[in-house]
This record gives sequence, C-alpha cells and structure tokens, in this order.
Amino acid sequence: MDLRERVAKAKGTSFEIAARFDVSASWVRKLWRLLKATGSLLPGERGHRPRKVDAEGERMVREWIVAQPDMTIPEVMARYLGERGIAVSEPAMRRTLERMGLSRKKRRSLRPSAKAKRRSPRATPTSRGAKVGSTDV
Repeated sequence: MDLRERVAKAKGTSFEIAARFDVSASWVRKLWRLLKATGSLLPGERGHRPRKVDAEGERMVREWIVAQPDMTIPEVMARYLGERGIAVSEPAMRRTLERMGLSRKKRRSLRPSAKAKRRSPRATPTSRGAKVGSTDV
C-alpha cells in the first residue's frame, strides 16, 4: 500500500499521524484536503503552463521576420498582441525567437568600406617615427 493511502486511512490527529509515518503534519493536512476536494490521493499535474507563442504563433512570427528582418522585439510583441490577442513579455519573445533560431541582427555583415582602409592624411613618413628635421631617412 502506498504511503499516501496508509496516511489517509490512519486514525488520529495530523500530529500523531505525522509522527507515526515520519512525515510533516502539514503534509498530512494537505493530503486530507486533496482527498476531500478531489476524492483521490493522486498528486496533481506537474509541469509548466503552455507556451503563449504556440506552433501557429511561431509560424506567424517566422513569416513576419522573413518579410521584415529588421523588426524589433517590441514590434513583434505588438503585432502578436494585435493579431493573436495574446500579450507576450519581452523575455518570452526573445526565448521564442532564440528557440526558433532567428537572429535579431539588424543587417548583414558587410566588408569594411574602402574608406576605412585608407590612412589618415596626417599619416606621412615623417609622422611614423622619423623625427621632423632629421636627415635619417
């Protein structure tokens, strides 16, 4: 017989039963409340609540990001609220995009511009280490 069943069938106060089965008195009282409320001693469901951005929501978000890659997280959240009627927090939307493998990078990496490669106009041979007025060249 399961401990829950033995505790539920035991006679006495919650403190006496707790001492007899080496459990806490509050657990005994919670077990009694569970039995009275549900008629069962089975533990309740465990786990997290369903995601606010479900599979259909992920499909929609993916379409938006593909169509407009520079959308910000708040823009995605506002559009999601407008179209689905579900408010999603910024961290939840960030986790969703990360889980989907979507980057929030605003633009692609480009090669450095040609201007960045040019030297400063002040970078002359005299300013690279040679002293001004010296004859050593």
